[in-house]
Amino acid sequence: MTPAERFFKYFNAAYRPEESVESSTLSNEFVEEFIAYIPDFIDELETNLLKHEIGDFYVKIKNLKYLCEYSEEFNRCWLLLRAISGGLKRLLDEPTLNHATEVYVYYYSKYGGRRRLRDENWFEHHRWDFLDKLAVLKSDDELNEFILERIEGLSSYFYLYRKELESFINDLKRLAS
Repeated sequence: MTPAERFFKYFNAAYRPEESVESSTLSNEFVEEFIAYIPDFIDELETNLLKHEIGDFYVKIKNLKYLCEYSEEFNRCWLLLRAISGGLKRLLDEPTLNHATEVYVYYYSKYGGRRRLRDENWFEHHRWDFLDKLAVLKSDDELNEFILERIEGLSSYFYLYRKELESFINDLKRLAS
């Protein structure tokens, strides 16, 4: 079963209190609202990235967490988008080298010391790449370059997430028709 089929099946069941033609219309209305709403929401997120409004992006992307249940790809992308935007949000609260050190200490204390794993999973690799590079910054210029690189990376991951979501919506359109 595809992610779109799981989503469609779940929301058909959730909005069908009893078997009737009317409840079938309700479920289709929900899917149609989802199909109409999500592209605008994704455009808002893209605008946040383009304007470097990472704090707004971080808050808004949380609204798409429920999609993680329907696709492993959604789950991976969402976790990465949320983690990177969260780290950047903290850095951008006060983009100075002293504050960057505080951000590093915060995350290091939150996640503990790094353990060398033979096959580090993809998510841990990204987390530690972020922290390793943050730890060696020596100037505010290096910090600004680091932030811009991370925003560019975040934009790339968001582009992949957007493509996955567009495909998902196209599948839903086929199912809804």
